[in-house]
Amino acid sequence: MDYGEKNILVLGAGSSGIGAAWVLAQLHANVVLNDYKPVEFESSTRKKLDDAGVTIITGRQDNSLLNGVDRIVISPGIALSIPIVQEAFNRHIEVVSEVELAYDVCKSPILGVTGTSGKTTTTTLLTQVMESTGLPIKVGGNIGDSLSEAAFNMPEGGYLIAELSSYQLETIKSFCPLGAIVLNVTPDHLARHKTMENYAAAKARIFMNQNAENFVVLNDDDPVVAAMKKDVHSQILSIRQHHKVECGAYFEGNTCYAVLNGNVISVIDTEQIHIKGAHNIENILSVIALTYALGVDVERIKRTIENFHGVEHRLERVTTIHDVTFYNDSKATNTDSVVKALDAFDKPVILLAGGHDKMTPLEDFMNVVKAHTKEVIFMGEAAERFESVATKVGVTNIHRAQSMKEAVELGYKLAEPSNICLLSPACSSFDWYSCFEERGDDFKKCVKELEERG
Repeated sequence: MDYGEKNILVLGAGSSGIGAAWVLAQLHANVVLNDYKPVEFESSTRKKLDDAGVTIITGRQDNSLLNGVDRIVISPGIALSIPIVQEAFNRHIEVVSEVELAYDVCKSPILGVTGTSGKTTTTTLLTQVMESTGLPIKVGGNIGDSLSEAAFNMPEGGYLIAELSSYQLETIKSFCPLGAIVLNVTPDHLARHKTMENYAAAKARIFMNQNAENFVVLNDDDPVVAAMKKDVHSQILSIRQHHKVECGAYFEGNTCYAVLNGNVISVIDTEQIHIKGAHNIENILSVIALTYALGVDVERIKRTIENFHGVEHRLERVTTIHDVTFYNDSKATNTDSVVKALDAFDKPVILLAGGHDKMTPLEDFMNVVKAHTKEVIFMGEAAERFESVATKVGVTNIHRAQSMKEAVELGYKLAEPSNICLLSPACSSFDWYSCFEERGDDFKKCVKELEERG
């Protein structure tokens, strides 16, 4: 779309909306940045938007904002069901995500990563492998900077790497990444998407505009993802952990292999990998499959994986106190992520879970908790429902905590030597914290204070 002199309404004044509004102003659009709640911008942000000529309207959100609007750019946290968006649909005003804007302005190919869990680890590793080529690389989306701002500043001849949520993908139009990765699809965000079918369909939109010149990595070990093959028009790169594949990457005998055009090459062995768990093998295989297909040298891929120690807040080892090891997995905002975290340990686990409840089904999850934990500490808004379902399936060693500090101290008290004390919430953070990073930082702070007291 040519945005010059177009009237664009940006809904949501978080980092995504701010970045989109600024980029649109650089493209000579007439931009209104709106948020229904009052927003106090940092002085530097306010100046940046004012200097760009962005009109800022916060603290109200009524249909008069739609008058004369050519397109709406919507932030990922905003549901399509809100009144102003529904009225926009009634008026046949196009509503797109910031991802669509990023695609419109980017001068280099985009590599996109989606999935219920593992997106951040995979995106970070993919970025580091691509950076090893020496080409210009930028990253954005659910991770790092506003994707549209990263795209606007992206030169030719490199790659923009995007971590993409279902929220961002449900309002794309022409977005077409050169390479796409779909890691897994398990129940999450059902309060917004209503059904698993809707949620999976949103994830599948990452490859809907691809053609035979593009690549999509699909996880054949995930039945929902494997079923997406019938809708693919690009080159499929499969990943599997227990069987060989004809094209993509697979894991066998503690070794990760890349496969392209029938040629198999070993890439890396598990003793050279520093991130724990089968789910991280899944993440690594997806990066191997895509980067090898894009022509990255195997030695570069191997060397980057060897030097990769994971990302903050994702199974991040904090410290060991008297042979009790604390792990920060605050990024685990859904049950599937917690299951994968529990599978990564072969020692008794004291699990700290709970937060803002996403209202996903819990019985299967609590059966895993019953089998894989020694003690469970529930906290936050979800604690009551979590405890009710856990009790129903036979979890017995249940405790409650009213603060992170209380949860950490109780976890340590319950632990014995060689035990793991794991924060892996299975919930978003919005009851006690503004984001999962703040929650993870508070956990680490409480653990460090505990350590200092000896």
